[in-house]
Amino acid sequence: MIQYSIKDLEKLTGIKAHTIRIWEKRYDIVVPHRTSTNIRFYTDMDLKKLMNVASLVRFGVKISSLSGLSYEELNDKIIEIYHKPNEISDNKIDQLIMAMTDLDDKKFNIILSNATLDKGFENTITELIFPFMERLGLLWQTGNINTAHERFVMNILRQKLLVAIDGLNYQPDSNSKLFVMFMPKDEYHEIELLFFRYLIRKKGHKTVYLGQSIPFLDLKEIINLKTPDYLFSCINLPQSEGELKNYLSKLSMLFSQQKILVAGKQINSCDCKVPQNIIKITSINDFKIFVEQL
Repeated sequence: MIQYSIKDLEKLTGIKAHTIRIWEKRYDIVVPHRTSTNIRFYTDMDLKKLMNVASLVRFGVKISSLSGLSYEELNDKIIEIYHKPNEISDNKIDQLIMAMTDLDDKKFNIILSNATLDKGFENTITELIFPFMERLGLLWQTGNINTAHERFVMNILRQKLLVAIDGLNYQPDSNSKLFVMFMPKDEYHEIELLFFRYLIRKKGHKTVYLGQSIPFLDLKEIINLKTPDYLFSCINLPQSEGELKNYLSKLSMLFSQQKILVAGKQINSCDCKVPQNIIKITSINDFKIFVEQL
């Protein structure tokens, strides 16, 4: 059995340790276990329960109304959110989920191909794939899928994006800007970053794509070698606001000669002030406008 400290929970859920303790005392959201030496720890079930609660709170549910609910009851509330109407066809998302649970790559690819023919590649990513990935997160939290399902999907989507990027009529010129693109250390979900790479290349700009889990030292070597105009990263792994601010500050200081664009779930949910050379990208449209002005 994996044992988590409260700091582990803070990092994995994005909920501050102080808030977790308040939720423990006032609302009995989770109850810590203790080792034989009286050290507090939490289990996988505690982590999933807390992630469900965090999701519900982000969707506007009051924490007081969740007090005393079992894991199964929290799951039911998450499923209610899952079934809320969406701007796009819920039927298409359900079809993707069914293909995923069956590990049916043929069906999954057919659904994507039909959506692309109907809506175009970019709209399929923004209107179908990104909402699908949100649902994927909810399904994981409720224990309805496992890591194998997630990797099955991510490998298909990654391949689709790489093919789309390679298929662009890419013609950089002397005015083209250079972007170095990377995920922070221990970040592995790169679908969003690959889509931003597609948008950059489509506009005729150059990219050095480093991909997943890049430590600062490795990044620094590449920056010294290539001297890019921009750095671009997506930050999705749950972390406290303090950890996020520290990371952005370090990024800003180490690469003070570049503009640094940051996107991802953690950026979208953080109201913190960022250093001057960092630009928050909170939507695809924001980025399209930014690229148009280069």
